[in-house]
Amino acid sequence: MSQDESDLLSRRAQRLSALLREVDPPVPPIVFPAERIARAARRRSIVRWRVAAAIALLALGAVGVRPVRAWIFQAAHVLWSAAAGAPRATPAPVARAAGASTVTFSPASATFVLRVARAQVGGTLTVETTSSASASASAGGGQGSAELVVLPDGLRIVNDSASAVSYVVRLPATVARIEVGVGAAAPQVFRSTGSGGRWVLDLRAVR
Repeated sequence: MSQDESDLLSRRAQRLSALLREVDPPVPPIVFPAERIARAARRRSIVRWRVAAAIALLALGAVGVRPVRAWIFQAAHVLWSAAAGAPRATPAPVARAAGASTVTFSPASATFVLRVARAQVGGTLTVETTSSASASASAGGGQGSAELVVLPDGLRIVNDSASAVSYVVRLPATVARIEVGVGAAAPQVFRSTGSGGRWVLDLRAVR
């Protein structure tokens, strides 16, 4: 190839490069995920410090008030968990049954708390300890209706004062202490030493 041909090719290549630069659209800068992650982490850190400061101020303002302080600490736990990105705790499942029915469950500890919302015009509450590994509660045998609500620490019977329904609660022998409360009356405590225990309460007399 002669020098003239080489110069011609070089000039044409330069023109082509210039034309391509004019035609190509500008490419925006790319933000790498690592940079976004770092910015998000800094924002979370700022939120955590603000939440911590708010919690400290609230706690100092209610040091001597126990109910308020307990509420603040519970709310603070929720706020801090949300700021830290921790998953919320799932509440314990609650079994409900309305009307004349039966629920089965497993007591969580050796102490069982049984709450009856109010006294009735009739009906009884029978508590038994058995050799079964599970517990059960049933309602029936009289006019009216009730709701059996299984709680983490026991059972709540939501009833009506005009009801005459009777209730039978059977607990495993592993339950050693049974606390029974009816309405606003003082709770009664029954202690079990194994299966075969039986206590009957007249719901008309407990007022």
